[in-house]
This record gives sequence, C-alpha cells and structure tokens, in this order.
Amino acid sequence: QEPLENGMNILGAHIDSPRIDVKQNPLYENEELAYLDTHYYGGIKKYQWVTLPLALHGVVAKKDGSIVEINIGENEDDPVFFISDLLIHLSAEQMEKKASKVIEGEALDLIFGSRPLAGEEKEAVKAGVMKLLAEQYGIEEEDFLSAELEVVPAGKAREAGLDRSMVLGYGQDDRVCAYTALQAILKCKDPKKTCMTILTDKEETGSDGNTGLNSSYLPYFIA
Repeated sequence: QEPLENGMNILGAHIDSPRIDVKQNPLYENEELAYLDTHYYGGIKKYQWVTLPLALHGVVAKKDGSIVEINIGENEDDPVFFISDLLIHLSAEQMEKKASKVIEGEALDLIFGSRPLAGEEKEAVKAGVMKLLAEQYGIEEEDFLSAELEVVPAGKAREAGLDRSMVLGYGQDDRVCAYTALQAILKCKDPKKTCMTILTDKEETGSDGNTGLNSSYLPYFIA
C-alpha cells in the first residue's frame, strides 16, 4: 500500500548446508578400492562424517548437452556410500589428536566400490564402477568434469524425542528457517509495505560469490 521509498519488510534465510562436494576429476583406485576425491563445503566437523551412511545427490551435464539427475542412497533399495575410519585397536595415535585433526580433510574421500571388473588387469575396480555408471546412468568418466555432485548423510528427517517434539535431519537448522520464511510471505495478505523473502546460497562459506548476500544482486534487484 505504501511506496517502496517508505521502506520494506525483508525476511532472509539461507538454503545451503555444510556438505562434502565431489571434485571435477574424482574417480581413482587405491588398494583395490574405488574412491571419489572430495573437498568439504562449509564448516563441518570432519570426524562426524566417517562411517556414516552417505548419499550422492546432484546433476551431470553430458557431452551431448543432456542433464542426468543423480540421487543414490535415499531409497531403501539404494546402495549407500561411506568414508572409512581406523579400527579402534589401530587408532592409538589418532585418539591422541585434537578433534580438528582426528580426521584430516584429505581423508574424506568417498569409498565408491570394491568389485573388480572381470578381465581387467589395471584399475579393475575403477573399471567396474565405470561400467555400472555407463549402464545405469549413461555416464562416462569425462562427464565428471561437468558434474555438480554433493555427498550428504543418507536418510529422511525424523521426529525426535519420545514426545516427538523435535525434528532430527541433515540441514534442518537451515531448512526450518527457509520454510517458515517462505510460509510467512505466502500467507501475508495486503501488507502496508513491500514484503520480500530472500532464500540465498553460500552462507556456509561467508556469503561470497555471485549468489551470496555479499554480492550486489539484492541492491540491483531492489533498485
């Protein structure tokens, strides 16, 4: 009802969560295991990510221009992935380290497979994984260069507590704010001032980049 010069009502929330990202040329074999090379996004406690069931989400842009959506690990029949840790009787030195050093970032590579492809003499496990990717998703190794793949804890959000008073789920602290902000503006009728809800990216890394709130897109949009 009032002109924009009189001000705005703005709600803000972020929709990114700490996670592990797959690098552009990630697949390699070591000690008869296939791995995906990764780097972490946002402030994660690295020791919390080992031995967890993990899921793989994202998109792969193939050379022919088509997009393949990846969602592995969320359905009951899906396989899951994991990052290995030392057995307790092998980890005396590890247990003496500070929490920030127990698991180093370079050790967060995802175990992706272990079955060798029959007839292959070199990197047979990697070849076996690539055969499955080709059969199930039509993906070649070169397609990883144009992929955006994220590793997150597998499993749906669940009610928590005997009284079901809480929600336990990956990224819940971000999603609960984004959901309530969205519902607020959808249910706002005939406001006096212009209302806006911003759901933004990159908060976990300092709100940088061209989609973070430190960029100029919001002032340009309002202008």
